Amino acid sequence: MNRVTAKHLVLVRHGESEGDVRRAMVNQPQKESLKKHPKDEEQTNKGHQQSLITGQWISKFILSANHFDTFDWQCTSPLLRTVQSAKSLNIPGNWQQDKCLAERDRGDIQGMTKKQHEQEYPNSYSQMLQHPFHWTPPNGESLLRVSDRFNKLVNKFMQSSANSAIFMTHRDLLWAAHVPLDKIPVNHIEEIDTDNLHNAHVMHYTNVNPYTDKVESESLEWKQSYTPWLDDTQQEPIEWVKI
Repeated sequence: MNRVTAKHLVLVRHGESEGDVRRAMVNQPQKESLKKHPKDEEQTNKGHQQSLITGQWISKFILSANHFDTFDWQCTSPLLRTVQSAKSLNIPGNWQQDKCLAERDRGDIQGMTKKQHEQEYPNSYSQMLQHPFHWTPPNGESLLRVSDRFNKLVNKFMQSSANSAIFMTHRDLLWAAHVPLDKIPVNHIEEIDTDNLHNAHVMHYTNVNPYTDKVESESLEWKQSYTPWLDDTQQEPIEWVKI
């Protein structure tokens, strides 16, 4: 009988980006006036600090706590803001880019304001409001498809000899990850409050019981979810959820 080994999978959202700042503006610039394509937008100085704090927390409460020097796998979305955020974590190891972690393709509405989207693609806008997880942007990608491509990478990790992995990625992918990792049915996925998936947010999954330190199964059955820079005390979150 094969021995079940410990597995730790850590997902991190990139730090604040120029795109996050742009979308938060009262008078958000329209697509035609953007100085950069949204895919080329960078992490801000604030985002760097957020990622740095998150990296310190990961080093203390995930790496050191589990007696790891580094992660076996360190993968990031190819987009610039995630590559920069991965570096800002300041954890040892080499990062590899993986397209499975890329932001969802928003197709023809990439860079549009909500008002532009509603005016130019009213049917698409209506579908987005009704069922955002199933909605497919014009010539873009649904979150259901994002979840599927992400799951392929997770399965690859789970079937490998690696014990640990960290993935730097995007908010929509963290949302999509709830389907394969949290076992949330697709018909309930839209109940997730994505506003809680802050910049530099961490989701840590493991098959090790955090209270007994014993490997319980082949699947990832425990989770902790945390945004370190929002907590001034920088204490270890004590709440673990059994999936």
